[in-house]
Amino acid sequence: MLRALLLTIVLALIVLGTLFVMMFLSNEAAKENHTSGGTMVDLEGEAVKVATVESMSGLFDLPLIDTNTLAYMSALTFFIDMRSDAKINSELEATMKVGGAMRAPDDSNQVYVITTSGFRITIDGASTTGSIEMGNTTFPISDKSFVLDRRLQETSTQEDSWMKCDESRASCFPKAPPKGWHKRRLQERELRGRGRAVSGCSYSITNPPSTNRAGHD
Repeated sequence: MLRALLLTIVLALIVLGTLFVMMFLSNEAAKENHTSGGTMVDLEGEAVKVATVESMSGLFDLPLIDTNTLAYMSALTFFIDMRSDAKINSELEATMKVGGAMRAPDDSNQVYVITTSGFRITIDGASTTGSIEMGNTTFPISDKSFVLDRRLQETSTQEDSWMKCDESRASCFPKAPPKGWHKRRLQERELRGRGRAVSGCSYSITNPPSTNRAGHD
């Protein structure tokens, strides 16, 4: 009687062990990816590439983003006004890799971004101004072209003079725009769009944080 009981227990353990092994093997076979030596691999043992999330944000929107998220920035693109530098004497478009970000506690207006080259970028979202410290010199930065923006403003002021009324007249009548005015207006809008579109920052995030400084998702 005792021998039969022991035999039954042994058989039950063997059956349970077999079922457990089969369930484990079935579960592993159903997985598309596995971990081997700390590296994620597919069913054939090849390394798996993890897709990253690419995001964009405007230059002067950065103070609204928390530093934990800013730490994931891969690059920052903007315009630098280096016309005060005798050797360069020009405006430059720059793209720099980001090494980190800093801000004062509870300050959603200003943020400091440190590049991997050691330059410090100051961005003030409230006044939409910024600067970059390169060595002992500080240069203004912007999300649009300094030169192009000033040129367009001067051109617009001159070409829009036809819309103003002659104060010497008792009444003001609509005037016809000068030849080519509409075409130049379209070109101006296109140039402004190009100048603004180039600036911003990009993120490469595998597990992106979900909130910004304002607490929105």
